Amino acid sequence: MKGAAILSASTLLVKVLGLLFSIPLANFISAEGMSYFYGAYDIFTIFLMLSTAGLPIAVSRMVSTAYTMGRRREADQVFSVAFWLFFGLGLLGCLVMLFGSDQIARLLGKPGAAHTIVALAPTAFFISVMSALRGYFQGRSNMLPTAVSQVIEAVSKVAIGVGLAAYIIRRYDSDAWAAVGAITGVSISAALGMTYLACYKLRQRRKDRSLPPDSNALPSRRDMLLSLVRFAVPITLGACFLSVLDFVDSAVLMDRMKMVAGFTQDQADWFSGVLGHARKLFDLPGAFVVPISTSLLPVLSGAIVSEDKHSVNHIASVSMRMTLLISIPASVGMSLFAGPICQLFLFNRPEVAEGAASLLRVLAIAIAFNSTLFTTNAILQSFGRTTRPVVDMAVGAVVKIVISYFLTGIPEINVMGSAISTAIAYFLIMILNLIAIRGSLPRMDSVVAMAVPIVVSAGVMGAVSYGVYRGLCGFLPSRMAVIPAIAVAVVVYALAIVLFRAVSYDDVAMLPKGETIARLLHVKKKFRPRHMHQKDPVVRGGKGKHMRQ
Repeated sequence: MKGAAILSASTLLVKVLGLLFSIPLANFISAEGMSYFYGAYDIFTIFLMLSTAGLPIAVSRMVSTAYTMGRRREADQVFSVAFWLFFGLGLLGCLVMLFGSDQIARLLGKPGAAHTIVALAPTAFFISVMSALRGYFQGRSNMLPTAVSQVIEAVSKVAIGVGLAAYIIRRYDSDAWAAVGAITGVSISAALGMTYLACYKLRQRRKDRSLPPDSNALPSRRDMLLSLVRFAVPITLGACFLSVLDFVDSAVLMDRMKMVAGFTQDQADWFSGVLGHARKLFDLPGAFVVPISTSLLPVLSGAIVSEDKHSVNHIASVSMRMTLLISIPASVGMSLFAGPICQLFLFNRPEVAEGAASLLRVLAIAIAFNSTLFTTNAILQSFGRTTRPVVDMAVGAVVKIVISYFLTGIPEINVMGSAISTAIAYFLIMILNLIAIRGSLPRMDSVVAMAVPIVVSAGVMGAVSYGVYRGLCGFLPSRMAVIPAIAVAVVVYALAIVLFRAVSYDDVAMLPKGETIARLLHVKKKFRPRHMHQKDPVVRGGKGKHMRQ
């Protein structure tokens, strides 16, 4: 949880900076221009996942396992093998995007997005190299380099991307080229983040030389590469399902709206841009769950290797509870305040804000379902069950495409069909993943039992904060009244989860300064009889005690 807290803090800052990046772009670039921007991201994400989704997790898991067993040289060799593999994959992705930009843009149904795809191509290489470095540090449970590199990326992206886009709009008055300028800032920021991580790795290497020598025999680099690929390929396919899903969904959306619903290219681009804005806000809460799953996998893998069943159940339960504590109120709040949030985000484009708000109200329902995927996938992957998440997501993908295909061709529904299919698909994938986890962790705390008090707390939060919002609307514009209403929601929710016992003392105590926070919130520690401590493998010592430390 300490690692998750570090990443969550950096994520909060990164997301604030991300809004400073997205809000100006969304307000001075038209919805059609932003359609090209989001189109480039849809393509880029596929190549990004191919080179970074499974391998960083595999690196993190293998490095964590090696360190748990005292094999430091083996962990370093894992990184060496992974680095050159990432290097090649990133270079390949970059070249495909550079030389295939026109064909990819036409396949997406957005010919005007070709230049933005070219501008984003170098990022495929930079992110690949960064992912190898992040996977290594995360395997050592050192989340600081990842956090700092994320902040460097976010700051430089805002300064360079928004600056270039604003200059192009002011000088050339071109929305399409302004989107290219914004994407160029993304590529430059990725290069700066990669440079920082490379320098940190060199410094870490010098420190490691002062440690006692490790005499353990090393497996061959070929065997290590095969292990990496064997573990990473199913995870990569699973992650790519979601990225390919967005790509296919976007292509289906454009085709059905133009060929069946009767919209023009400009109208279809407008709807696509509006959907992109709604998805941007939909993705925001999930970013705070990713640090939990990122920190979870190496620690849970180590506990599994140590055969510490108590720690395995406890770590998985706490991680799932933290995921629900974040995602459920996010679903409630984002759905209730979709209108004023979009008005605040798109203050200069009220018609776009109205369209995005209607989509966000539906997408917000899926936030809780989507967020659980990160954590449930990490739990299954820790047990080596890398194929099951792929199968579950494939089932969800098929359901989403089928529903989206039929609904987006109806003129009255149009782009809303994509939002509806997203909510249904993520709910189905979540259920399938939870069924699989119950098979591996029969003694893990019930997810339903965890969720009920959190849902009640989120309901109280929503009722109180919405009442405050309606009262403030008599004095303030609605887009400004939502800010204090959200602040009230945070306070009410913190009190409600304590009142309805949605969190335990152990959950809070695992956070940095957790005991102090528990005292402030009056979360009481449950009494445990002495004989229970004696039977607890974590307290008793040995590997379980080492893993807890």
